[in-house]
Amino acid sequence: MKFLDKMILCIFSVLILLMAVISSACIFGWVDATGLYVFVTKALADQTTCNILLGLNVVLILFAIKGIFFESSTDEEKSVGNGIMLENDDGKLLVTKETITSIVNSVVAGFEGVKDQQSKITLDENNDLSILLTIAVSDQAVIKDLSNNIQVRVKDAIKKSLDVEVKSLDIKVKDMVTPVKDTKEA
Repeated sequence: MKFLDKMILCIFSVLILLMAVISSACIFGWVDATGLYVFVTKALADQTTCNILLGLNVVLILFAIKGIFFESSTDEEKSVGNGIMLENDDGKLLVTKETITSIVNSVVAGFEGVKDQQSKITLDENNDLSILLTIAVSDQAVIKDLSNNIQVRVKDAIKKSLDVEVKSLDIKVKDMVTPVKDTKEA
């Protein structure tokens, strides 16, 4: 919560408290309602007091509109779009998209048939994790088996590391690479 939001909440809380105390005091007979009425009418008869109250009312109306319709988000809330927020009793942990990309790349690098990889991490509004993995494979690779193994291992690694389910892991094979044979001339 930003400073302005806290200030608005504090001001409106104090106003509601004052209204509740004054109305309760009138109901219980601690304050004479006619005396309160006379005090308010005399205050409103003065032009300076009316101008001050009008300015105060404009400020309060603007605060009310801001508080009702325009919610401020903190830097922490903005950063949630850059990763997954994990919470427990001890605190919060923000796992960034870069961290997830590193996990994916390290798992995929362990496959012999993969020669190049790029991963794109997407998080929707429900924090569901989707991964688009673009790979180049060797011409010796069985693409169906390789992609299935990659999907299983990446999902397992993310589940084990982060305790997060992967909604989808889509693999796009962009190229088949023929390994360059090392020829030595004698």
